[in-house]
This record gives sequence, C-alpha cells and structure tokens, in this order.
Amino acid sequence: MIFGHLKRSSNRNLNFMYKTLILKLSLVFILLVFVTLVSGAQPLLNQPINNVNLRTGETLEYSVKVKGIPAGSQIMQIKGQKTIGGRTVYHFQSYSFANSFFYLFYPFSDQVDSYVLKDNFYPLKFQRHLIDGKYNGSTTINIDDSKLVAEIIKDKKRYEVKVPSGVQDELSMLYLIRLRKVEVGNEYEFSAIVGSKVYNIVVQVLRTEEIKTIFGRTKTIVLRSMPRDALLWITNDENQIPVRLEINTKIGKLIADLKAMS
Repeated sequence: MIFGHLKRSSNRNLNFMYKTLILKLSLVFILLVFVTLVSGAQPLLNQPINNVNLRTGETLEYSVKVKGIPAGSQIMQIKGQKTIGGRTVYHFQSYSFANSFFYLFYPFSDQVDSYVLKDNFYPLKFQRHLIDGKYNGSTTINIDDSKLVAEIIKDKKRYEVKVPSGVQDELSMLYLIRLRKVEVGNEYEFSAIVGSKVYNIVVQVLRTEEIKTIFGRTKTIVLRSMPRDALLWITNDENQIPVRLEINTKIGKLIADLKAMS
C-alpha cells in the first residue's frame, strides 16, 4: 500500500531522475566529455605503452549511486582474443543495468561489445544492444582502418562516416587509457566515434591521490574531463585500473565505485 502510494505520487520525478541517470549509467566510464581539441594536448596513442596484462576473463564490477542511492551496476569484462578478417583482436564487453527498483519505472539495460586490433589498438567492430524504456534496438559499427570509413547500422538503417586513423569507440577508449602511460600535469587527446559522430576528446591528468578502494588504501591518478568536471580515479600502477568515477548531474552527484574484480 505504501509502495503503491509512492509509485503514484513520485512516478514523474522518478521518470525524470531515471532518464537523467541512464544517460550516465549507459556510458558510466565514458566520462571524457567531447570537446574541441585544445593547444598542448598530446596524442594518447603516441604515448609509451604500459605493461598491462589484458587477461582473458578479467571482470570489473561497479556499483552506481546517485545522491547516495543505489541505482545500478556496470560489469566490464575482457572476453579474450579472436580473429576478424585474419587479424587478431581483443574482445571487450560492458553490461550496464538498473537495479530492480528503478527498472519498475523505466526498463534499462545496455550491452556493448568492442573488437580492437591487438597490434595497434585500433577498433574494428562495435556492437550495442540497448533497452531504454520502450526502445529495444541495436547498433553495429564496422570500421575500415585502411579506407578510414565507418559503416554504421542502426535498427536496419545503414550509413557511413569518415573517421581519422586510430579512432576509438565508446568502450575501447577506456582500455586505451589503461594501456598508455600518462603524467600528472599533461593533457592528452584522441578521437572517438560516439553514436554516429566523431569527436576529439581531451583529458587532463590532475594529480595523484590515495583513496580507499576494494584493495585497501590505494594510490591513484586522477583524470578530469572538460568542461563538466567529471573525475576518474585509476590505480597508480602499470594496470591503471579504474576504481572510481564522479559526475555531477542535474539530480545530484553520480558515483561509481569498483566493488569486485576477478
């Protein structure tokens, strides 16, 4: 009875809150806000490579809260290696979903798969299946790194866009950050295809900081996007594991914390 009253009286507010939330939850670690390339930013792809062990089966699970209220989870996994067109690629996967309470008001889940060349870390294929309220659809992006063209197929509609060499996708960009050495005080840039558009992305490396994580007190590197003041904490070691994300939203601060790793 109490729940029924809550649902009737709060449905509009929760719908607004949830729709705002899922814009963040679906891309919870794609915090690198799309901005015009700034002077002094260094190409991230040209930076020295970290000795990261991209271990098959690595699974990172994050809890997502808004204003301290549990809202959903995201699971990121390295599925392994496979061959596409005779070329070896990494297969990365991300699955985001709302908790059972929010799902009652607005169904949401988002599965993303990215296939990235092992030798130069250029994505070749990106797939998404999204349930977003009444929408249930899929997107596939095939990138031709020789012709520098991306074929986009969304809900049976097909079109092409030109892309720069080394363009990243919505999931591969996070692993790119893990694979490249970054230094405090520097800015780095790379291009990424998001939806049907290509953006230049710039990220600042702010500072080192020790925070509490599932590993205990952990030394981290703090990165910041511009201009929305989104912050990402990665471990200050060769694996550069994302352990925390903070984004300010219209309904309050969204915080995603690493809660399990296997």
